Amino acid sequence: MAGSHVLWLAVASCLLTLASTELEGHRNLGQASSYGLDSECGAPGAPEPPLCFDPCQNYTRLDDPSRSSENTVRDHQCDKDLRGWFRFVGEGGVRMPDTCVPVYHCHTDAPMWLNGTHPVLGEGSVTRNACAHWSGNCCYWKTEVRVKACPGGYHVYRLNGSPSCNLRHCTDPTTVEDSCEKTCRPEEECSFLNGTWSCVCRQNVNGSDIHSLQPQLDCGDREITVSLDRCQLAGLGFGDTVIGYLRDRNCSNFMQREEQNQLSVSSPAQAHACGNVLERNRTHAIYKNTLSLVNDFIIRDTKLSINFQCAYPLDMKVGLQTALKPIVSSLNISLDGEGEFTIRMALFQDQNYTLPYEGAEAELSVESVLYVGAILERGDTSRFNLVLRNCYATPTKDKTDPVKYFIIRNSCPNKRDSTISVEENGVSPEGRFSVQMFMFAGNYDLVFLHCEVHLCDSVNEQCQPSCSRSQVRSEAAEIDPALVLDLGPITRRGAPSVGVVNGTPSTAGFLVAWPMLLLPVLLAELF
Repeated sequence: MAGSHVLWLAVASCLLTLASTELEGHRNLGQASSYGLDSECGAPGAPEPPLCFDPCQNYTRLDDPSRSSENTVRDHQCDKDLRGWFRFVGEGGVRMPDTCVPVYHCHTDAPMWLNGTHPVLGEGSVTRNACAHWSGNCCYWKTEVRVKACPGGYHVYRLNGSPSCNLRHCTDPTTVEDSCEKTCRPEEECSFLNGTWSCVCRQNVNGSDIHSLQPQLDCGDREITVSLDRCQLAGLGFGDTVIGYLRDRNCSNFMQREEQNQLSVSSPAQAHACGNVLERNRTHAIYKNTLSLVNDFIIRDTKLSINFQCAYPLDMKVGLQTALKPIVSSLNISLDGEGEFTIRMALFQDQNYTLPYEGAEAELSVESVLYVGAILERGDTSRFNLVLRNCYATPTKDKTDPVKYFIIRNSCPNKRDSTISVEENGVSPEGRFSVQMFMFAGNYDLVFLHCEVHLCDSVNEQCQPSCSRSQVRSEAAEIDPALVLDLGPITRRGAPSVGVVNGTPSTAGFLVAWPMLLLPVLLAELF
C-alpha cells in the first residue's frame, strides 16, 4: 500500500502539471472564439493567424506616472519600440488625452495624444490617429492606433511605436478620479464593474507554477479555515466556480467567496469532523486534513490537493475539545442584559488539566488524585470570572442527597482535608481544584461530584474569595440547585471485591482497607 500511495502522489503531481498547461491553451482559444468580430488576428503583438484573441484580456500594462500630461519635467523619453496592445494604469491616468498636449510634457519633447473620441462599449476596435505636438503643430507627426473599450470600464490601445524620437504617448491624469479605494494586489487590477471600481483578478495572471499558491490557514478556537487566492487559482486553470472538499466528502461544498478575491473552506476544530485526524503529544493537540479542489463534480482536468494542520497548545479548553467522550457536565446561565453563558466542568487525569477522563465513568485507585476543572466556555470572558461556591461529593447522583462531603464551601476549601488544593477560583473564567480519591463508608461503591457556580462581574464585584479558618467553620452553605453542575459516577478501582467474603462484609477487611477513607466521613460531621 505504501508503494501505491507514493505512486499515486507522483501521478497526481504529473497530471496536475499537464492539465494546467492544457487548460491554459484551451482557455485562450475558447475566449477568442467567443468574442467573434472583436477578436484580433495576426496584428502586431498578437499571435499569428489563425490564432485570434480578445485584446481586452491580452494586453501589457503600462504603469508610469511620468506619462501624465501634467508632468513638466524635461526629459527625452521615446516610444519608438512600443508595439502591441497596451493598457494604461496607475496615478498618471488610464486613458490617453484627446486634446493637444503642450510640448515638453509627459517626460518627452513631443507629447502624443489621441486625435478623436474614445469608443464606448460595444463598438469594438476603432481606428484613430495618435498625434505628436511639435513646432507649433498639434499633429506634426501622426501614427495610426486602434482603441477598444473593455467590459471593466477601461480602454486598450494597439500602439505602433512613434514615428520618430523623441515622441511619447501621454496619459490624462483626470481619468484617475474614479479608482479603487484600496491598493490592488499584484494579481489584481482596478476595474469598473457593475457601476463601481473594484480590484478584480487580472486576466493574464501567470500561475502555472503550483508552488506559487500561498494558502492562508486560520486556526480558530472552534473552526479551521483554509483560504486561497482566487486569482492564483484562475492562473492554474480553475474557473469562477471552485469545489473544495475535505477528507470527509460530506463536507464538500462550493468554496465561499470572501473579500480581496479569496476563496475559503472551513472545518470544525474537532476530532473526526470533516475527516480531521487528531494527534496529541505532551504539549499540543494537532488536527490534520486535506483540501482537494476541482472545477466540477466530475474530474477531467485539474485536481489540486493541499495538506494542512493546526496545532493547539494543550489547556483545559483544548483538552475538552479534543476528547472523544469526556466525562463532562454543561450548564447554561442567562444573565439579564448580559446574554447567555455556558459553563463546562470535567474530570481530568493530570495536574495540567489537559487530559480529561473519557467514557461512561471514571475508575480511580484510592491513591489517585482527582482533578476537577470548570471553564466559562461561552460568554464575556473578559469581564466575568468563574467562582466555585460550593463543591461537594455525594454517594448518589442526587445533588440534594443529605449525605454530603464538602470540598469547597462558601468559595473556600475544606481546611481540614490536607489533600484538597484549590488552584484557581474567582480570578479568571476558569476554576480548578484537586482532591485525593475517596469513597463513602457503608454500602456505597460510587462517588458523585457537584459544584455550585457563580458568574462574578469583575468590574462591579470582588470575585476572589477571602478565606479564613473561623469563616470556614461558622458559615453554612446555601445551595441553589439550578446553578449546580454534576459529575460522575466515580468508582474506586477494585471496589466491589474489597472486604467482601461470600457476600458478607468483613469487619477486619473493612478496617484494613479503608482507614484513610473513614477520615473524610468523620471530618464531614465536624465541617
